[in-house]
Amino acid sequence: MKNHFFLARQPILDRNLKLYAYELLFRSSAENSAPEELDGDAATAQVLTNAMEIGIDRLSRGHITFINLPRQFLLDPDLLPIDPVRVMLEILEDVVPDDDVMAGVQSLRETGFKIALDDVVESEAYDRLMPHIDTVKIDIRAMPEANWETQINRIKQYGCKVLAEKVETEEEFQTLKALGVDYFQGYFFARPRIVSGKRLPTNKIALLRLLSRISDPDTDLEELQTLISQDVGLSVRALAYVNSAANALNRKIESIKEAIVYLGRGTIRNWVVLYIMSGVDGKADEIVTMGLVRGRLCELLAQHCGLPNADSYFTVGLFSVLDALLDVPLEEALKYLPLPEELQEALVQRLGDRGEALSCALSLEAGEAGAVDFRNLNALELADIYMSAVQWADTAARQAGLE
Repeated sequence: MKNHFFLARQPILDRNLKLYAYELLFRSSAENSAPEELDGDAATAQVLTNAMEIGIDRLSRGHITFINLPRQFLLDPDLLPIDPVRVMLEILEDVVPDDDVMAGVQSLRETGFKIALDDVVESEAYDRLMPHIDTVKIDIRAMPEANWETQINRIKQYGCKVLAEKVETEEEFQTLKALGVDYFQGYFFARPRIVSGKRLPTNKIALLRLLSRISDPDTDLEELQTLISQDVGLSVRALAYVNSAANALNRKIESIKEAIVYLGRGTIRNWVVLYIMSGVDGKADEIVTMGLVRGRLCELLAQHCGLPNADSYFTVGLFSVLDALLDVPLEEALKYLPLPEELQEALVQRLGDRGEALSCALSLEAGEAGAVDFRNLNALELADIYMSAVQWADTAARQAGLE
């Protein structure tokens, strides 16, 4: 379980008991409770990291997401690498609203975040914060019931919504609703539910991010050159191939930029992707070679049938082995690759021309040439295309040092 991560998600309901939001809570294991000794900064960092692994939109199902915010994140708002849309940041009760905190709150508001104040019993110390607050949470277990109305009215004077937490009975819900509380949270409605996922190792995340930039057609030549040049081993191997392919020039190509210009960005990109994929530790070279066969086969099918953007077909075929390469579901790997929607749909759902080409490649790979149909190509044509792809991939694998 060492590669798994956990967090809890507890619903927040409106006055009509309809789902309004989820609060994300730190969990260190499948046990549905927070550790007794908890570092607020570390917990928030873990919640954010884990939520981004799963996808905040998937966790929230389109609703508001509440996330605890300790002091450090207020002093440095740039530590929050999340989209402010539908996110409510909860300032914890132990945060002193000094000038630095006020500046952080104002910065977060300007960025577009909603701000909540967490577990407030008495609000006088927070008067200067209140004009910047959207919602105030009250812990009804931390005050006598006789004080609920006074506290709620004090908060309402600032125009803030009130969220009552730790509501445990129907009677408490009805009383708080009559007092004007807007939102409710507690065991009476639902206990936090554990959500877990498998975390990709850091080196594989870096791999996917590099792949995403190099595979993005909007990555310009200068950025492509920089990305390749940052890895000495990658640069050496790429230049070695380029010089092998360019031996007819009777001169040596010594710069990545010249290599890209000579071969064309599409070709060099495909080779760089190959080199990166072949460098995944502990993975059989056969997986990368299989990706090469699929990529080239999809590309040849597109070329043979006159379909546009044949290089994107190569990308679909090559990336179809990412699940085997990284030991995660393909959908998980693709979260780190900002591929166009049609490429993702081709990879996951086999949709569109590219998806049809990939399905054809997989069938040919499985020896089902007689049952395959792609743009009315006959079995003999498909077999010839497949053999061409295999021969090309074998040559490519040798040049890449995979054999």
